Formats: sequence, C-alpha cells, structure tokens
Amino acid sequence: MSRPVERPERRKGFAFRAFYCFFVLVVVFVWAYAFRSYFRHYDSTHPEIVWAIPWVQEDVIKAGGVLLWNEEMIASPRAGTVRFPNGRGPMRVPKGEVIASVSSGSSAVDVKSPSEGYFVAGLDGSEGKWRYQLLWPGSSELPKAAPVKMLKDGDRVRQGVPIGKIIPQPQGLRYIGYVDLIGNLDEKLASNRVMVKMDAIDTPSGANVRVYELMGFRAKVLIDVPWFKPEMLLSRNYDLIIELGETSGVAIPESAVTVRNGKRGAFVLKGADAFFVELKGRSIDGAKFLATDGLKLGDAVIADAYGAREGRVKLW
Repeated sequence: MSRPVERPERRKGFAFRAFYCFFVLVVVFVWAYAFRSYFRHYDSTHPEIVWAIPWVQEDVIKAGGVLLWNEEMIASPRAGTVRFPNGRGPMRVPKGEVIASVSSGSSAVDVKSPSEGYFVAGLDGSEGKWRYQLLWPGSSELPKAAPVKMLKDGDRVRQGVPIGKIIPQPQGLRYIGYVDLIGNLDEKLASNRVMVKMDAIDTPSGANVRVYELMGFRAKVLIDVPWFKPEMLLSRNYDLIIELGETSGVAIPESAVTVRNGKRGAFVLKGADAFFVELKGRSIDGAKFLATDGLKLGDAVIADAYGAREGRVKLW
C-alpha cells in the first residue's frame, strides 16, 4: 500500500506562514517596546512638579499601657450582708473611717480603713498579681486587666473574703507601656523626662522616665504619672498621651522621596536640571514627608521619585 507524498509546495507554504507569524510577533514586540520607551523617556523628561510648602508638625503620641499602684485588700470580718454607708468609691477616705458594715442577724460589725487612701468596693482579680517584676521583662504585649467588679449594698459575703481594697495615699502612680519612636522621643527618653497629658485639652505636665528600653521602632517605658485621680482605679489599662512639641520644616508628597545609594532624598529642580538631594526628616500624616534639612520653602521637586533621574527636564 503506497503512502501519500508530501509536496514541496506545501512544506514551503507552512514555513512561510510560520516565518510570517514570527515576523509579525517581532514587529509587535519592537513596536510595544519602542512605544513604552518613548513614553518612559517622555515622562522622565516631562515630570510632574510639586513645591515644598511650610509645615509645622505637632507630635502627640497616644500610648496604650497599664498602671501600677500599691494596694491592700479589705477582708470581711464575718459572714453576712455587706453595706457601704459612705459609698462604694472610688473615693478618698481617712485612716479609721468606716468604709463597710457587715451584719448578721441583729448585729453588725464595722470595717474601718487601715490607712488614708482611696477605697474601692470592688476587685478585678489581678490583686496581688499585677507587679512590676512580672510586667516589665520581655517584649511581648502587655496583658489586659479585667474591669473592676463592684459589690453593692445587700450582697452576701463570707468571712475572710475581700470586699474591696485600699490604695494608700500618698503614693506614686506608675505607667508601663510601649511608645512609637517618632519625632525626638528618643532624645526625651535619654533625658529621662517627657511631657504628658490626661486628654487632648489638658495642659502638659512633666513626668519622670524611670526606665526605658529601645526595641526597634518603639520603646518600652516606665513613667511616673504626675496625677492620680480616684476613677483611674476602675481599670489598670490606660492610654497615656505624650506631647513632644512642634517640628518645623517643609512638606512634600511622600511619593517624591526615594532612597538612592543608601541615602533618602528627592529630585530637586535647579533651572531646567534635576539633582538628587539628601533629606533629613520623616513621614507624616501617611502621605507627606516633613523635611527638616535639605529643602527650603518653594523648592521645586519631582512628584514621582520612582521614575525620576538626574539631568535636564522639560517643564512645558
């Protein structure tokens, strides 16, 4: 049985079509590359320009942490029904004042404050466990304390069971927490003093930094809190506001900043030429860069540093 013979014309036609397709692909690739190169060159020589504007940054850090204080639990002298004749607190009481009364049948026993201080008719379960020696070591996140569970008039209690606690006064209140190293905080920590506030409208007060430990982009700190309000005893968790003051400079978009040869900077226009200029400063507000050195007010900067280069540019 004979096999069909492939004709030379057919082989030539297939080779021509393959060559033609390959040629078309090469032409398309070269055209696309040239098109892209043209616009890349155009963008690099016709960059978008921004100007450095004046900026004053007020640095405020809200740092979450925990509070430390010395406390003494108050135990019920007998089983019965507890009442708090002067309130459940938190409140300041003098030494010897009646803070609770426990009755059983027709008799009652008064419970007096063993010292001057703040009385709270409640517990959070961390009494005796919330100590500096347990909270300071390590770099793990600090634990969250449960809120104080308050007792109320008429509650039944057993003998020896805590019915509240006294926080002797005067005593210093301490704060342990992690703070982000922004602005000049590292310098403030080195001086062992920072300015702190209770809230956004409070006047800043000086606070001593007892201990601090740098941990990369943040620090772990032990700070003396310069106030101790009774209501702070309802939770051991606390947000401390640290004020670092104001930093002045000029601002440009963060997209205008890049790293070149290990140096952070921007491409600044001088006449029709672009030059890379090293900058000192930091990112602010998520989309801006505050330059404290390297730029001056009104400097023209290439907005997209990623695609920028040194050399002549066309502004129009």
